[in-house]
Amino acid sequence: MSSSLLHCRRVCIIPSFRRNIGDFAFNSSAVVVNLGFLVSRRSTLCSVSQSHQVKSDDFQKQAQCSESFTVSYLVNSCGLSLESAKSNSRFVKLVASKKPDSVLALFKNHGFTNDQITNVIKSFPRILSLSPEGVISPKLMFFNSIGFSPSDTAKLISSCPKTLSFSLEKRLIPCYVSLKSILLEEESVVKCLKRGYRCFSLKIDHCVSPRISICRELGVPDKSIKWLVQASPFTFFSSERRFNEVLNRVCRYGYDPKKAGFVHAMVAFDSTSESTMERKFKLFQRFGWSKEDFVSAIMRFPNCANVSDEKIMYTMEYLINNIGLHARDIVARPVVLGLSMEKRIKPRNQVISLLLSRGLVEKEDINYFTILKMKSSEFMDKFVLKHQNEMPQLIQTFTSNQ
Repeated sequence: MSSSLLHCRRVCIIPSFRRNIGDFAFNSSAVVVNLGFLVSRRSTLCSVSQSHQVKSDDFQKQAQCSESFTVSYLVNSCGLSLESAKSNSRFVKLVASKKPDSVLALFKNHGFTNDQITNVIKSFPRILSLSPEGVISPKLMFFNSIGFSPSDTAKLISSCPKTLSFSLEKRLIPCYVSLKSILLEEESVVKCLKRGYRCFSLKIDHCVSPRISICRELGVPDKSIKWLVQASPFTFFSSERRFNEVLNRVCRYGYDPKKAGFVHAMVAFDSTSESTMERKFKLFQRFGWSKEDFVSAIMRFPNCANVSDEKIMYTMEYLINNIGLHARDIVARPVVLGLSMEKRIKPRNQVISLLLSRGLVEKEDINYFTILKMKSSEFMDKFVLKHQNEMPQLIQTFTSNQ
């Protein structure tokens, strides 16, 4: 019975299957051919996969070799530590020594020391992949052309290696031209750039005219603008928000734009926040200063805001307790807070104290503020050499801390 049913099922299925495949000859050889195609396709896929794996393995080996060569070169040729070389190998891939050797040779020919070269590579490893003739050399020549000595150039580049990544035509030359339009003399521009190597990282040419216009509208003389640019280029070329904020703070303190103290205050306030100023005021309050006293002192000596809290406390206490000055006297002469305690204030006070103890000078003839402001040679002549016969120890007392 089951055999009959199976036969009937075959009879029904085979014609149906033949109808579905059309002219395809349903026989054993066709099935073999079809299966052969599938086997062949599988073989091809396996071959492609194996080929891809081989290429992937080759690529990984090449990458590993490149990384190994890079690390080795950074250590052996550039002086980096192994740890630093591994870290910096992420930023530069070297496959041969020809180009990086040319870069190192160029630096050495321009007077760079080994330490300076190591510092450049450590800070900016990608420089090893730049063209020595097409990219690096023209920039080194540019610095030489504007008045930098080879040692100046080496110091600039080692201090700010990414300067060599800036476009000569779009950044370095416009920066120089903009500075020269304000400072006029080439020597002044070089001094400015030496003071602020990172000037080249700023888009100076975009803000020169607006900044000069603002300062002139306030009444700041050109000579004060020139001083500000040369003394503190990062104050003058700071962001628009920062520049305006500093200007407003200086104006609120009452500085006269026509006087030199205005731009001096800009430099001091640029590095001092409002919260720091408030903290400084509270320090002086301990010695009886009022808010008006503090503002008056800041106007006379803006850098008073940059003197450390410890130095303020130490100097104020010594001037009051050891020399006998009144705290309010210092309001009118706050510049003494910036003088060295160990090299100026203490040794001069010790000399004056010895002279007073022997009656060689009269107390009413002594003005400590004048004495502290004197040049060292002037003080030596007037108070030390003049009395060395009576008190030979004066010379040792004065010179031991100079």
